[in-house]
Amino acid sequence: MIHLDRRRRRTHAVVEPAPASPPSPAAELAFTIQAMFLADGQSLHDPATAQTFAATMKAVLLLVDGAHAENIVDRDQWQALRSMLEDMRSAPEHI
Repeated sequence: MIHLDRRRRRTHAVVEPAPASPPSPAAELAFTIQAMFLADGQSLHDPATAQTFAATMKAVLLLVDGAHAENIVDRDQWQALRSMLEDMRSAPEHI
């Protein structure tokens, strides 16, 4: 006969899930851009679409660089725009 009162109780460790780190601003932007493409029946997962997106981003960066060269935007504005656009250009890498 096994006496249940003498039996050692098992203790279960409570494992807390690791808190998920929030996505970076660049990743959040990538998700937004991908959602916009998906709404139009396209995806940045498609190599041809991603290539077209990359070519478009080169043109946009050239435009911003030209605006800086022509003193349409000052150095601080240019740097802020370049930073945001570089995050945007990296969208296919985040999805």
